[in-house]
Amino acid sequence: MLDQDQMDKAKKELEKLSSVMQKVEKAAREEVHSPEEFLQVCGAMLAVTRNMYMEALGPIDSSRIFQAVADSFGVQEEVLEVFRNDEKPTIH
Repeated sequence: MLDQDQMDKAKKELEKLSSVMQKVEKAAREEVHSPEEFLQVCGAMLAVTRNMYMEALGPIDSSRIFQAVADSFGVQEEVLEVFRNDEKPTIH
């Protein structure tokens, strides 16, 4: 079981993650002015994400992160298949 300091640290990290996600999504959506630009903005965010992972982790660990993300799409589809007739859950 986590002690109070660990719980506070975990809560702070989750709050930071949530805050950054909301800011980045807002900024990205402000750049989309037509349906054609949607994928361009997604590509730009992916490139920035790749570059930042490379800077933080290097090529080997970055490739592992991207492989895990790619693998998660299949897992998400399997989970959603179970709930196909129900309201879709939010999966992060």
